[in-house]
Amino acid sequence: MLSADQLKTLMMILRENFILSDNCEITLEANPESIEESKAVLVKELGFNRISLGVQSFNDRYLKFLGRKHDAHQARTTFDILRRAGFGNINLDLMYAFPAQTKQELEDDVRAIASLGSEHLSLYTLTIESNSRFYAQALKLDDEQKIAEDYQMVIRFLHEYGFYQYEISNFSKKGFQSRHNKNYWLGKEYIGLGVGAHGFMGNRRYWNTDKLQEYLHKTDAIAGFEDLDERTLIMEKVLFGLRMNEGIDSSLVPQDKREKVDDYIREGFLMENQGILKVTAKGQLVLDELSVHLI
Repeated sequence: MLSADQLKTLMMILRENFILSDNCEITLEANPESIEESKAVLVKELGFNRISLGVQSFNDRYLKFLGRKHDAHQARTTFDILRRAGFGNINLDLMYAFPAQTKQELEDDVRAIASLGSEHLSLYTLTIESNSRFYAQALKLDDEQKIAEDYQMVIRFLHEYGFYQYEISNFSKKGFQSRHNKNYWLGKEYIGLGVGAHGFMGNRRYWNTDKLQEYLHKTDAIAGFEDLDERTLIMEKVLFGLRMNEGIDSSLVPQDKREKVDDYIREGFLMENQGILKVTAKGQLVLDELSVHLI
Protein backbone atom coordinates (compact mmCIF):
# COMPACT_ATOMS: atom_id res chain seq x y z
CA MET A 1 0.00 0.00 0.00
CA LEU A 2 2.98 2.31 0.47
CA SER A 3 4.09 4.53 -2.40
CA ALA A 4 7.61 4.41 -3.80
CA ASP A 5 8.56 7.57 -1.87
CA GLN A 6 7.12 6.18 1.37
CA LEU A 7 9.11 2.96 0.96
CA LYS A 8 12.27 4.99 0.39
CA THR A 9 11.60 6.98 3.56
CA LEU A 10 10.87 3.84 5.55
CA MET A 11 14.16 2.18 4.59
CA MET A 12 16.08 5.41 5.23
CA ILE A 13 14.66 5.64 8.77
CA LEU A 14 15.46 1.98 9.47
CA ARG A 15 19.05 2.27 8.21
CA GLU A 16 19.60 5.50 10.21
CA ASN A 17 18.39 3.95 13.46
CA PHE A 18 19.41 0.30 13.28
CA ILE A 19 22.47 -1.70 12.30
CA LEU A 20 21.38 -4.20 9.66
CA SER A 21 23.45 -7.34 9.24
CA ASP A 22 24.84 -8.02 5.79
CA ASN A 23 22.59 -11.04 5.23
CA CYS A 24 19.47 -9.88 7.06
CA GLU A 25 16.10 -10.92 5.69
CA ILE A 26 13.87 -7.94 4.85
CA THR A 27 10.33 -8.96 3.94
CA LEU A 28 7.68 -6.79 2.33
CA GLU A 29 4.07 -7.93 2.26
CA ALA A 30 2.18 -7.19 -0.92
CA ASN A 31 -0.99 -8.04 -2.80
CA PRO A 32 -0.83 -8.93 -6.50
CA GLU A 33 -2.60 -5.75 -7.58
CA SER A 34 -0.16 -3.49 -5.67
CA ILE A 35 3.06 -4.40 -7.51
CA GLU A 36 3.97 -3.33 -11.02
CA GLU A 37 7.31 -3.60 -12.86
CA SER A 38 8.87 -0.28 -11.78
CA LYS A 39 7.84 -0.66 -8.15
CA ALA A 40 9.21 -4.20 -7.99
CA VAL A 41 12.59 -2.98 -9.28
CA LEU A 42 12.63 -0.09 -6.79
CA VAL A 43 11.73 -2.32 -3.86
CA LYS A 44 14.63 -4.63 -4.74
CA GLU A 45 17.03 -1.69 -5.06
CA LEU A 46 15.98 -0.39 -1.64
CA GLY A 47 17.14 -3.61 0.00
CA PHE A 48 13.98 -5.67 0.38
CA ASN A 49 14.97 -9.24 -0.45
CA ARG A 50 11.87 -11.28 0.39
CA ILE A 51 8.29 -10.72 -0.77
CA SER A 52 5.21 -12.26 0.83
CA LEU A 53 2.47 -12.21 -1.78
CA GLY A 54 -1.18 -12.50 -0.69
CA VAL A 55 -2.39 -14.78 -3.47
CA GLN A 56 -4.84 -16.82 -1.29
CA SER A 57 -6.23 -18.85 -4.22
CA PHE A 58 -5.96 -19.39 -7.96
CA ASN A 59 -9.67 -20.06 -8.17
CA ASP A 60 -11.31 -16.82 -9.36
CA ARG A 61 -14.64 -17.80 -7.80
CA TYR A 62 -13.07 -18.02 -4.34
CA LEU A 63 -11.07 -14.83 -4.85
CA LYS A 64 -14.32 -13.04 -5.61
CA PHE A 65 -15.90 -14.70 -2.56
CA LEU A 66 -13.07 -13.25 -0.41
CA GLY A 67 -13.52 -9.80 -1.94
CA ARG A 68 -10.00 -9.77 -3.36
CA LYS A 69 -9.14 -7.22 -6.06
CA HIS A 70 -6.96 -9.58 -8.12
CA ASP A 71 -7.64 -12.70 -10.16
CA ALA A 72 -5.47 -15.75 -10.84
CA HIS A 73 -4.00 -14.24 -14.03
CA GLN A 74 -2.85 -11.12 -12.17
CA ALA A 75 -1.31 -13.25 -9.41
CA ARG A 76 0.76 -15.16 -11.98
CA THR A 77 1.74 -11.93 -13.74
CA THR A 78 2.87 -10.32 -10.46
CA PHE A 79 4.91 -13.39 -9.55
CA ASP A 80 6.71 -13.17 -12.90
CA ILE A 81 7.32 -9.44 -12.36
CA LEU A 82 8.95 -10.15 -9.00
CA ARG A 83 11.17 -12.82 -10.54
CA ARG A 84 12.28 -10.46 -13.30
CA ALA A 85 13.08 -7.83 -10.67
CA GLY A 86 15.49 -10.30 -9.08
CA PHE A 87 13.57 -11.67 -6.11
CA GLY A 88 14.80 -15.17 -5.31
CA ASN A 89 12.82 -15.53 -2.07
CA ILE A 90 9.05 -15.29 -2.46
CA ASN A 91 6.33 -16.51 -0.11
CA LEU A 92 2.82 -17.18 -1.37
CA ASP A 93 -0.20 -17.25 0.93
CA LEU A 94 -2.61 -20.12 0.31
CA MET A 95 -6.08 -20.34 1.86
CA TYR A 96 -8.31 -23.42 2.02
CA ALA A 97 -11.46 -24.69 3.77
CA PHE A 98 -13.85 -22.55 1.75
CA PRO A 99 -17.45 -23.66 2.37
CA ALA A 100 -18.26 -26.67 0.16
CA GLN A 101 -14.83 -26.57 -1.51
CA THR A 102 -14.44 -29.89 -3.31
CA LYS A 103 -11.37 -32.12 -3.12
CA GLN A 104 -10.73 -31.53 -6.82
CA GLU A 105 -10.95 -27.74 -6.43
CA LEU A 106 -8.49 -27.88 -3.55
CA GLU A 107 -6.09 -30.13 -5.44
CA ASP A 108 -6.23 -27.87 -8.51
CA ASP A 109 -5.60 -24.81 -6.33
CA VAL A 110 -2.67 -26.28 -4.44
CA ARG A 111 -1.04 -27.61 -7.60
CA ALA A 112 -1.51 -24.27 -9.41
CA ILE A 113 0.14 -22.28 -6.63
CA ALA A 114 2.88 -24.82 -5.89
CA SER A 115 3.80 -25.14 -9.58
CA LEU A 116 4.83 -21.46 -9.68
CA GLY A 117 7.95 -22.55 -7.81
CA SER A 118 8.05 -20.09 -4.91
CA GLU A 119 10.49 -20.68 -2.06
CA HIS A 120 7.90 -20.57 0.71
CA LEU A 121 4.18 -21.17 1.25
CA SER A 122 2.03 -20.10 4.21
CA LEU A 123 -1.21 -22.03 4.70
CA TYR A 124 -4.34 -20.44 6.16
CA THR A 125 -7.71 -21.89 7.05
CA LEU A 126 -10.71 -19.69 6.31
CA THR A 127 -11.97 -18.39 9.66
CA ILE A 128 -14.97 -16.25 10.55
CA GLU A 129 -14.19 -13.30 12.80
CA SER A 130 -16.85 -11.60 14.92
CA ASN A 131 -18.43 -8.57 13.21
CA SER A 132 -16.96 -9.56 9.84
CA ARG A 133 -18.93 -9.72 6.59
CA PHE A 134 -19.00 -13.52 6.78
CA TYR A 135 -20.17 -13.38 10.40
CA ALA A 136 -23.03 -11.06 9.43
CA GLN A 137 -24.00 -13.49 6.66
CA ALA A 138 -24.05 -16.37 9.18
CA LEU A 139 -21.65 -18.26 6.91
CA LYS A 140 -21.20 -21.89 7.92
CA LEU A 141 -17.82 -23.60 7.59
CA ASP A 142 -17.31 -27.27 6.74
CA ASP A 143 -17.08 -29.76 9.60
CA GLU A 144 -13.75 -30.25 11.35
CA GLN A 145 -13.26 -33.77 9.98
CA LYS A 146 -13.39 -32.57 6.36
CA ILE A 147 -11.07 -29.65 7.12
CA ALA A 148 -8.60 -32.05 8.80
CA GLU A 149 -8.65 -34.35 5.77
CA ASP A 150 -8.12 -31.39 3.44
CA TYR A 151 -5.18 -30.21 5.56
CA GLN A 152 -3.50 -33.61 5.25
CA MET A 153 -4.15 -33.62 1.52
CA VAL A 154 -2.54 -30.18 1.12
CA ILE A 155 0.57 -31.36 3.01
CA ARG A 156 0.83 -34.38 0.72
CA PHE A 157 0.61 -32.32 -2.47
CA LEU A 158 3.07 -29.69 -1.26
CA HIS A 159 5.55 -32.41 -0.43
CA GLU A 160 5.31 -33.60 -4.04
CA TYR A 161 6.42 -30.14 -5.15
CA GLY A 162 9.45 -30.10 -2.84
CA PHE A 163 7.99 -28.06 0.00
CA TYR A 164 9.18 -29.15 3.43
CA GLN A 165 6.78 -28.55 6.30
CA TYR A 166 8.71 -26.97 9.17
CA GLU A 167 5.75 -25.57 11.14
CA ILE A 168 2.03 -26.32 11.38
CA SER A 169 1.11 -23.79 8.68
CA ASN A 170 4.41 -23.08 6.95
CA PHE A 171 6.29 -24.86 4.18
CA SER A 172 9.55 -24.02 2.45
CA LYS A 173 12.18 -25.20 0.06
CA LYS A 174 15.50 -26.09 1.68
CA GLY A 175 17.16 -23.03 3.24
CA PHE A 176 14.13 -20.73 2.94
CA GLN A 177 12.39 -20.98 6.31
CA SER A 178 10.93 -17.64 7.38
CA ARG A 179 13.40 -16.12 9.82
CA HIS A 180 11.03 -13.74 11.56
CA ASN A 181 8.36 -16.41 12.08
CA LYS A 182 10.94 -18.81 13.54
CA ASN A 183 12.04 -16.02 15.86
CA TYR A 184 8.54 -15.88 17.40
CA TRP A 185 8.18 -19.66 17.69
CA LEU A 186 11.57 -19.95 19.40
CA GLY A 187 10.51 -17.35 21.99
CA LYS A 188 13.15 -14.79 20.98
CA GLU A 189 12.95 -11.00 21.16
CA TYR A 190 11.43 -8.68 18.55
CA ILE A 191 10.73 -4.95 18.26
CA GLY A 192 7.27 -3.69 17.40
CA LEU A 193 7.27 -0.42 15.42
CA GLY A 194 4.10 1.26 14.19
CA VAL A 195 0.47 1.66 15.12
CA GLY A 196 -0.83 -1.35 17.07
CA ALA A 197 2.50 -3.20 16.80
CA HIS A 198 3.58 -5.69 19.47
CA GLY A 199 7.12 -6.23 20.75
CA PHE A 200 8.89 -8.56 23.16
CA MET A 201 12.07 -7.63 25.06
CA GLY A 202 13.53 -9.50 28.01
CA ASN A 203 10.43 -10.83 29.75
CA ARG A 204 8.18 -7.93 28.74
CA ARG A 205 5.58 -8.08 25.99
CA TYR A 206 4.33 -4.63 24.98
CA TRP A 207 1.91 -3.16 22.48
CA ASN A 208 1.61 0.25 20.84
CA THR A 209 -1.59 2.23 20.72
CA ASP A 210 -3.86 1.29 17.82
CA LYS A 211 -5.24 4.84 17.56
CA LEU A 212 -3.48 6.69 14.73
CA GLN A 213 -3.75 10.27 16.04
CA GLU A 214 -2.64 9.20 19.50
CA TYR A 215 0.33 7.39 17.97
CA LEU A 216 1.32 10.45 15.93
CA HIS A 217 1.23 12.88 18.85
CA LYS A 218 2.60 10.85 21.75
CA THR A 219 6.30 10.71 22.58
CA ASP A 220 5.83 7.21 23.92
CA ALA A 221 3.50 5.14 21.73
CA ILE A 222 3.37 2.14 24.10
CA ALA A 223 -0.20 1.63 25.29
CA GLY A 224 0.41 -1.30 27.61
CA PHE A 225 2.67 -4.17 28.60
CA GLU A 226 2.84 -7.38 30.59
CA ASP A 227 5.82 -8.85 32.37
CA LEU A 228 5.92 -12.62 31.99
CA ASP A 229 7.15 -14.76 34.87
CA GLU A 230 9.63 -17.60 34.33
CA ARG A 231 6.89 -20.22 34.32
CA THR A 232 4.91 -18.44 31.59
CA LEU A 233 8.02 -17.92 29.47
CA ILE A 234 8.83 -21.62 29.65
CA MET A 235 5.30 -22.71 28.79
CA GLU A 236 5.22 -20.34 25.81
CA LYS A 237 8.50 -21.83 24.55
CA VAL A 238 6.99 -25.30 24.91
CA LEU A 239 3.71 -24.47 23.15
CA PHE A 240 5.22 -22.34 20.36
CA GLY A 241 8.09 -24.79 19.92
CA LEU A 242 5.72 -27.72 19.46
CA ARG A 243 4.32 -25.96 16.38
CA MET A 244 7.64 -26.63 14.68
CA ASN A 245 8.41 -29.99 13.10
CA GLU A 246 11.85 -30.10 14.71
CA GLY A 247 10.19 -30.16 18.14
CA ILE A 248 11.63 -29.09 21.49
CA ASP A 249 14.02 -30.37 24.12
CA SER A 250 11.74 -32.47 26.34
CA SER A 251 13.54 -31.18 29.45
CA LEU A 252 11.75 -27.85 28.84
CA VAL A 253 8.45 -29.39 29.95
CA PRO A 254 7.74 -28.49 33.61
CA GLN A 255 7.61 -31.51 35.90
CA ASP A 256 3.95 -30.98 36.82
CA LYS A 257 3.01 -31.13 33.09
CA ARG A 258 4.97 -34.31 32.43
CA GLU A 259 2.08 -36.66 33.22
CA LYS A 260 -0.19 -34.88 30.73
CA VAL A 261 2.57 -35.00 28.08
CA ASP A 262 3.03 -38.75 28.71
CA ASP A 263 -0.72 -39.20 28.21
CA TYR A 264 -0.49 -37.42 24.86
CA ILE A 265 2.42 -39.66 23.85
CA ARG A 266 0.41 -42.80 24.69
CA GLU A 267 -2.57 -41.43 22.75
CA GLY A 268 -0.39 -40.79 19.69
CA PHE A 269 -0.56 -36.97 19.70
CA LEU A 270 3.10 -36.48 20.69
CA MET A 271 6.25 -38.54 20.30
CA GLU A 272 9.58 -38.43 22.10
CA ASN A 273 12.90 -39.63 20.74
CA GLN A 274 16.37 -39.04 22.17
CA GLY A 275 15.17 -36.19 24.35
CA ILE A 276 13.26 -34.39 21.58
CA LEU A 277 9.50 -33.94 21.92
CA LYS A 278 7.49 -33.54 18.70
CA VAL A 279 3.89 -33.38 17.57
CA THR A 280 2.74 -36.31 15.42
CA ALA A 281 0.67 -35.94 12.25
CA LYS A 282 -2.37 -36.85 14.36
CA GLY A 283 -1.43 -34.23 16.94
CA GLN A 284 -1.04 -31.48 14.35
CA LEU A 285 -4.77 -31.66 13.66
CA VAL A 286 -5.65 -30.79 17.27
CA LEU A 287 -2.58 -28.93 18.52
CA ASP A 288 -4.53 -25.84 19.62
CA GLU A 289 -6.76 -28.01 21.81
CA LEU A 290 -3.78 -29.92 23.23
CA SER A 291 -2.12 -26.60 24.08
CA VAL A 292 -5.17 -25.40 25.98
CA HIS A 293 -5.12 -28.51 28.16
CA LEU A 294 -1.36 -28.24 28.69
CA ILE A 295 -1.69 -24.67 29.97
